[in-house]
Parts: sequence; C-alpha cells; structure tokens
Amino acid sequence: MNIQRNIFAGLLIFLVFLTIPLYLDFIGIEQSDTNENNILENKSDNAPDISNKTDKKIISLDDSNQPINNGIEKLITINTDYYSMVVSNRSGGSIVFYQITEKDENQKPKYIGSYNQEIYDDSLMVTLIDNPKNQNCTPCIKVGENKLNNIFDINTEETNIILNRGEYKELIFTYKLDSQDYIQNKIILNGNGYSYESEYSYKSNTQNQQSIELIWNGGILPTEMGDADIWEGHSAAYIYHNENLESIIQADNIDVESETFNKNIDWFSIRNKYFSVIMIPQESMDYAKLESKNNDTFENREITPIYSVVLGSETIKPNYSFTTYMGPLDIDHIKLLDESVESIMNFGWSIIKPFSKMILWIIKSLHNTLGLNYGLALIVLGVIMRIVMGPLTKKSAESSAKMQEVAPLQKKIQEKYKDNPQQLQKEMGALWKKHGVNPISGCLPMLLQWPILMSLFIVFRSTVEFRGQPFIFWIKDLSQPDYILDLPFHIPMYGSAIAVLPIIMGISMFLTMGITMQDKSQKPMMYFMNTFFILIFNSFPSALTLYYTVFNFLSYQQQLSIKKNK
Repeated sequence: MNIQRNIFAGLLIFLVFLTIPLYLDFIGIEQSDTNENNILENKSDNAPDISNKTDKKIISLDDSNQPINNGIEKLITINTDYYSMVVSNRSGGSIVFYQITEKDENQKPKYIGSYNQEIYDDSLMVTLIDNPKNQNCTPCIKVGENKLNNIFDINTEETNIILNRGEYKELIFTYKLDSQDYIQNKIILNGNGYSYESEYSYKSNTQNQQSIELIWNGGILPTEMGDADIWEGHSAAYIYHNENLESIIQADNIDVESETFNKNIDWFSIRNKYFSVIMIPQESMDYAKLESKNNDTFENREITPIYSVVLGSETIKPNYSFTTYMGPLDIDHIKLLDESVESIMNFGWSIIKPFSKMILWIIKSLHNTLGLNYGLALIVLGVIMRIVMGPLTKKSAESSAKMQEVAPLQKKIQEKYKDNPQQLQKEMGALWKKHGVNPISGCLPMLLQWPILMSLFIVFRSTVEFRGQPFIFWIKDLSQPDYILDLPFHIPMYGSAIAVLPIIMGISMFLTMGITMQDKSQKPMMYFMNTFFILIFNSFPSALTLYYTVFNFLSYQQQLSIKKNK
C-alpha cells in the first residue's frame, strides 16, 4: 500500500513540475541608403561604419508611400553615459542605431552580448536597433494615408553630440507640406537616463479632418543567444488601455496578424527578455494596432519576432507629446516612467508580486549599498531567508516528531473504528488534543514559505541584474546555467550539457533527506523527487541554483542541530 502511495505521489509531483512552464507563461508571467556617418562607440574614435552592413528582413505596416528625396539625409550621433544613438532626419527623427553604453562600478560596459546584424557577439555592447539602411519606422508619423518617411529639415549642423548628466539638447525636425502647412518633431534629449521627450506639431489649413498615427515597425533586436526569450514567454508587444494590459506574443514562426485595440491607449512597449522600448503619450490615443512577423535569419534562432505597433488618433490635434524609453527592464528605471508600466515586468501573481519586489530590493541593496558581488549577495540572502524560515522549520520538525510518536496510537484507533467514520474522527481529535498534536501545523510552514519560494523562482529567472554577472571560477554568468561540459547527445529534461551547481544542490537534498525521513517506505519517492530536481535545475540560471544550494545546506545544518538536541 505504501509503495502504491509513493508511486502515486511521485507521479503527482512529476505532473506539478510539468505545469511549471504553463504557470510561467501565465505570469509571466522604408527604403533609402544612408550617408556614411560613423557612430561613436564608448565616446571614442573607433566607431563602426553603419553604411556597409548587410540588409535585414524588413517589416512594415504600410509600404504604400515611397520616400521623396527632396533633401539630403543626415545622421546625428548622440552619446550619453547610458546610450549611443543615431537618429536620421528622415521621418523626422527615426532611430537608425541604438546601443546601451552604461558602465558598471568598475567602469566596464554593464550590458554585454548582442547580435551584430544576424551574428551573435558576446563582446558587443547590447544593441537594440541596428538599421543601417534606415528602412524601418522607429518611429515615424503618418497623416491620413501619407506616411512621412521624407527628409525633414533640422535645426543643427552638428553630427556628433555628447551629453553629460544634467545637459540637454533640442533637435527640431520640420517638413513643409506646402508654403504654409508643416509637420514638426521636437526632440528633447538629456544625459540623465534612457528616456527622451518628443513633441509632434501639425499645422494645416485644410478642412478635412484626418487621422494621425505614430508607427514603430522595426521592433527591437534580440539580445540573447538562441530562443530562450521566446520559450520563456519574455518577448512580446504590449499596449495599456482602460487600465488593462493587452499583448501579443509570437511563440513560433507563424506571423501574428494585426490586432486593433480601441479607446484610451496609455502606452505601448516592445520587449525581449531583458530590454524594452516604451512610448508613453502625454494624452491617451484613440486606438492601437499590434502585429508581428518572424525573422529567421539570426544565428542560432528559429524564431525572432519583429513586433510592430501603431498608436492612432482619429482626429488631428495640434500637438502630440511622447516620452520614449529604450533600455533595460530595471525596476529603478521603469518605476520613473509610470506605475502601470511595471506590469510588463514579470513579478508573478498579485499575491506573489510584493514578495518578488521585496526579494529584488534586498538583492539590489546588498549589491549597491555594500558593494557585494551578486553571487555573494545571493549567499547573504540565503542566510537571511534561512534565519527567517528557521522558526517555521523548527515548528514543522517538532510537529512531525509528535506525529511520529502518536502514529501507533492513530493506527490502533483507525483499525478499531474503521467502520464508524464519525467515532473515528472524534477519537482522533481527542488523541491529538491529549498529546498536543496538530496535523496541519506540519504543513502550515511550507504553505507560508510557498509565496517566497515562488517569488525567488520568478525573480532569479527574469531579472536583468544577473545578466552577464560573474561569480567565481566557472560561474561566468548568473543568468545562465553554469555548464562546464557539453554532451554529444541530448537527455530529455536534462539537456545536452552538465552544470555543477544542480549536482551540489542534489547532494544537499539527499543529505537533508537522510536525517529528516522517518518513514523508510518513502525513500523511493524521495529519491525520485530529488533526482527530478537535479534534472530540471540543470537548465535553470545559476543564480537560482546557487541560492537554493546555499539555502539547502543551511537547512541541512539546522535539521542536524534539531536531531542532536532531541
């Protein structure tokens, strides 16, 4: 009978873990050649030439209007402590190139690893836009049926602008529709972060009321090698309207057809796993359109969604103001935009979200305030959580021990009153009361720990803070598994490489099992469960596995102490 129960329990655990991807998914989350302008990278003279790069697959919501070459295209490079951006006077300030150049406390590039066109380069600073032929709208304006990807006049002769913190620069792009009518885009850049302001002004004497649309049809580049951001549900396009978050997610190579959302469009966002572009209009727009098309030309990627977004106004107003953010999905930056924008970040269900934010705040505080390496911060967090959970663990162990003591008496009562359920329940209650036993108290500590355990699981799998952060020796990136050896074959659920930390974590689990397991008949089930954990953690980020390894060894020490003090 025990063997049957153990087999059933093992299968149940297996099914629970199979549903983890579904849970994570739930919460869980144009054309014209450019001039030969160089981009300043790291504010040096060694800038890449963007004019000789290969063309990429182009996605457009409207190709009906061809460029009118009524002027000379001009590229302007803007460098700040956070990014290097190249904008064109075509389309009134469309972004041709955007690379994150923020440095860490050691004055090294903070975000490394990106695609150089279709080839992944693990030494390249994260690049979100690289469109040398300026064939996309990132963004551009459309008035009625006229998509204005024309050459605009610009208010400066400068081609290289450096903005330090606290400095501002105003770029004004103007396109004359006729002798009196014009459309203008005023961009206010600053050196204080990843955001800038833009204001579109439209003057027309025509009596016809036309719609006006802001189009972003180039998506952003993937920044992680392979399709991890797709399988984990991180890549998406969002709009926020009527206090609800709407999204489209392309999870395979099938294009997502255009979907329209009406009324009160507060902002849109396009994101990959760790980075995002967000545009927030000062006043809500009337409608939005989302769509996606696949680009399968990137190295080691079968699926690369190129998301397109349209924000539309059904009648033309004199001015439209926007805040544009392009940068990491770092809560310290995102919370400055709008409280609702945090909804694109993966913090889990509403009951788990406060725990997730608390965990992230503790880790960032340990890193920023004490200057700890993120790996050391995780170890300290493991110690803190072990201290917090210690009383619950002790309570659970004491309850389990009492239940073991009364187990023979329970068995006698069950045999005696097996045909009288009401009397059986009464006698069992009297027995528990006499010996001070509460069967629920053994499970309650685990239930209380569950939101924290799930928040840890979510934060460690999706936070940008661990991206590219090394720890010690073989652990080069806490956001990736700590693989040390590639296998010539693939093992189901395990993968095709061997990570070290899951094995060490498995040892800690087996040690704990050896001193806590009272019923030896449960041994097969426990072996199965521990082995299963080793298998699935092999593909998890090393940050997550490092934390659980530390936490488990501390748990083992506490259980050992409890056993000695009995």
